[in-house]
Amino acid sequence: MKTILVIEDNIELRENTAELLELAGYLVFTACDGKLGFEKALDKHPDVIICDIAMPVWDGNFFLQEIKRENSTKQIPLVFFSAGSVSPAIRKDIEAGGSKYLNKPFSGEELLKAVAA
Repeated sequence: MKTILVIEDNIELRENTAELLELAGYLVFTACDGKLGFEKALDKHPDVIICDIAMPVWDGNFFLQEIKRENSTKQIPLVFFSAGSVSPAIRKDIEAGGSKYLNKPFSGEELLKAVAA
């Protein structure tokens, strides 16, 4: 069974995203900020990480830098999302590493397609 780590500070969105993924057959772990997400990624080694951009403690951009620095996690595929506009520099960093980007709100279909890709 494929595992996914969802990192999102909004509890409702985090739980809804996790539930959608579980219903699609994935084993899901969650974290409420980038630092906790990084620690969980080191511990669980998920197949995919889904991460919000705007979060407390470590935002998505800092998380991206740290996860790519760590040998044991740098190859994990990433999907980022945000409700606000993302600077061209951050979006370039995300897409340069082969990561996907979704605008909030996104549909369940969009999320599942991004995870499958």
